[in-house]
Amino acid sequence: MTDREYTGAPVWVRRWRSVHLGWLAVVFGSCTVVVGLLVVAVPVIARTGAEGLLTLSWLAFFVLLPLGMAVPMSGIGAARLSRFVRRVDVAGVGAGLSVPGRGDFVARAGLLAFASVVGLSYFVFRDDGPDPRQEMAELLTAIGAPACLAWFVLGFVIVNRTRISLHPEGVVQQTYRRRGWKVTNDVTVVRWSDIADLRLEEHPNPAVPHRGDLPVIRVPRRSSETDEPELVIMACEKKVEPNSLLALLLWCRDNPWARAQLGHDDARELLRPPRLRERIRADRAASTSGERNAVR
Repeated sequence: MTDREYTGAPVWVRRWRSVHLGWLAVVFGSCTVVVGLLVVAVPVIARTGAEGLLTLSWLAFFVLLPLGMAVPMSGIGAARLSRFVRRVDVAGVGAGLSVPGRGDFVARAGLLAFASVVGLSYFVFRDDGPDPRQEMAELLTAIGAPACLAWFVLGFVIVNRTRISLHPEGVVQQTYRRRGWKVTNDVTVVRWSDIADLRLEEHPNPAVPHRGDLPVIRVPRRSSETDEPELVIMACEKKVEPNSLLALLLWCRDNPWARAQLGHDDARELLRPPRLRERIRADRAASTSGERNAVR
């Protein structure tokens, strides 16, 4: 990372896997199942009534939940630049480009869908006589309702949110913490001239049973007198393609004249990744090269 290249635009280089073909297959497979459920929904509901609707609801839940996880894991989400990548103004720093995180939308949406299906199960089977389905509906309702309520309450009472933005002055990290009624908001600015290097790391991915690695960018400082911790950018948790984010960081670090573009209205285009096909070809080329090196 010490070689400096003075270029007119960020140069995208594949350093991490950009598209995971396995998760991409899960995305297309889940979409096919969803289309199939929509096709059979009307005749099934017309023939079986509420019980058929409930069965389809459970099937849709168990299909849409992995679909929501597979989209960010596959890399297909980076095919379109997120609308949340936009110009922001930070007090005391000025205008810059936001690098938004994914948040916990999938988890909250999955919990809401689970609560809806459980509630539907209870209202469908509550008038039945002694039946295993009635007992299961009552059990799910007794456990699911308090669990959903506790999750939503804790989601507003305990909050940890970290925002990253790139500015002409440097990299800004805003840390928002809420513990009940106590709220703290810390702003850390790492100036471009104080960035010693960009260290690329990977950490185990707990979302899959097999070993997998996700990108992390560490930003050590040149000045050793500061007591502030080292800035860590969890590139795997951002709504941008990790290689595009790294390319922009390197470009701004190595080209002082280019940093002013981060404050422009069209700065979001600097994070636009190559097309999906180009990224797939880059992954395949890297995989083929790795296999050849292993053989040698």
